[in-house]
Amino acid sequence: MSLSTGYLTSKQTLIWDLSRTGLKEASIARKLKVERQTIHKALDIATEKVYESLQETAKVNKIKIQKISSAKGFLIGNSAHFNTKALVTFSAKNGIQIWYRHEGNCKNCEQLNSCKEELLAEAEDRNIPVPEDNNHILPSEFAKILFAQITGEKE
Repeated sequence: MSLSTGYLTSKQTLIWDLSRTGLKEASIARKLKVERQTIHKALDIATEKVYESLQETAKVNKIKIQKISSAKGFLIGNSAHFNTKALVTFSAKNGIQIWYRHEGNCKNCEQLNSCKEELLAEAEDRNIPVPEDNNHILPSEFAKILFAQITGEKE
C-alpha cells in the first residue's frame, strides 16, 4: 500500500468506490456477500485512509486546503508554490492525482494526449458524461468542466 493508492487494501478500495457511486452499506454487503457491519467498519477505515492520503498529498505539495470530501475523493486548495487553485483527487482506478488550474498552451504541449487520457479516465471512473466532441476540447477546458462536476462548484 502506498500514498498513490490512498493506503487502502483492494477490498477497502472496492467498498469505498461502491459507496462513492451511491450504493448503501446494505446493498454493498449483499453484493459482496458479507455482513453489513463488516461493510460499515471497512468503509469507516477506507474513508479515514482516503482523508489522510488527501491531506498528506496536500501537505507534501504545499497546498492550503479549502475543502475536503473523503467520501467523494477530492480536496480543493491553493498551491502556494504555483500560486493557483489545486485539486487533489482519489479514485479507485487512478489513485491519487494532483491537478493545477492553469491556462496552458495545450495545443503545443508534448503532454496533450496523456493529459486528455488521464482526464477521460477520471471522468469514466466517476461516471461523468463526456461530450461526444471531446477531441476538440483542450485538456485545460475539459478539466474545468470535469472538476466542476467532481466538486459541485461552478467555474
